Amino acid sequence: MSLISIIKNEAKAIFTNSTILMAMIGGVLFYAFLYPLPYLQQSPEEQKITVVDLNKSDLSRRFIRMVNASQQVDVVEQAESVTEAKQQFLDNTVSGFLVIPYQFSKNLQLGQAPTVAYAGDASYFLIYGTIVEGLMKAGGTIAAQYRIAHMAIDGVPINAAINTFQPFKSNYIPVFNHNMGYVQYVVPAVFVLILQQTLLMAVGVRQKATKISENSATQLVVRFGIFLLSELVLACFYFGYVFDFYHIGRFSNPIDLITLLVPFISAVILLGMLLARWFPTPESILLVVLFSSMPIVFSAGFIWPTELIPTVLTDVMHLLPSGFAINGFLTLNQQGAELNRVLSNMLGLYGLCLIYGLCLFISKRK
Repeated sequence: MSLISIIKNEAKAIFTNSTILMAMIGGVLFYAFLYPLPYLQQSPEEQKITVVDLNKSDLSRRFIRMVNASQQVDVVEQAESVTEAKQQFLDNTVSGFLVIPYQFSKNLQLGQAPTVAYAGDASYFLIYGTIVEGLMKAGGTIAAQYRIAHMAIDGVPINAAINTFQPFKSNYIPVFNHNMGYVQYVVPAVFVLILQQTLLMAVGVRQKATKISENSATQLVVRFGIFLLSELVLACFYFGYVFDFYHIGRFSNPIDLITLLVPFISAVILLGMLLARWFPTPESILLVVLFSSMPIVFSAGFIWPTELIPTVLTDVMHLLPSGFAINGFLTLNQQGAELNRVLSNMLGLYGLCLIYGLCLFISKRK
């Protein structure tokens, strides 16, 4: 069979297989617009809470107004008791409730720090953290006002009191994530994982269609080349159009990006072929790839600090292409580093290509 015939047959086998198309192309397109949806607002704002004001003073009402004026919190209800507020929370009317104690104004006027209580569902950590941040800002502001007032009463000049309470001013300038949003932070890393997982499924399904022993070296090379070129197009679509669509910053030279993409995609293709050798059916490959996605995300080091992840886990993750690729693409594309800064990532990916290739060669001979 001529090379042209092999290419035509292989392309037909790949692009007429509905499972492969759904996994590789459909999955990439689907997740490109589905995954970022929860993060489009960049960060949670105006989270609804209810307030139980046990103090009922002018000062407590002022505190409530300050809380409501914050960008993070929207006071939509005021309950007469903790029981009533708890029921509103259980009914999903609000995201949590704030309790202002009886001694709130008295403690503030005496220069003491009153304790306010907040209850919410901490499993929704973005929402919970946003509300707590808004409450802390409002509480810190009103506490600062009273501390400065007490210092002024004690004879400290007002400017000196302000400088004593706030000895320096912060000027935060985000370097890479300019709007401090979740899209810039989460999506670029997860897109790399999506490219890996969808390609693994596609290659595994195609490879299971014929036994490795029945594939000639030419067929495997052609199959590898078709998957490589197809995935390069999809990756450029992700890092190009989709990044622009979500206004995600791109600082990498396109040539540098492709230089890193080639070993990454190559390693994924070889791993997909290897998975087809290890698992008995296409369905088993799909299940393994799907259920491994979440552990890979949390072990990649961009959601949870790498230093706090057990070393054995990070070592295992480096047996997968994403272990080197996620860090490499973030460094190159989001932080604007030169290509030589991700040389170790590239060498790691080429090393995985060598390991996967040797495993395939050994398994083919058995």
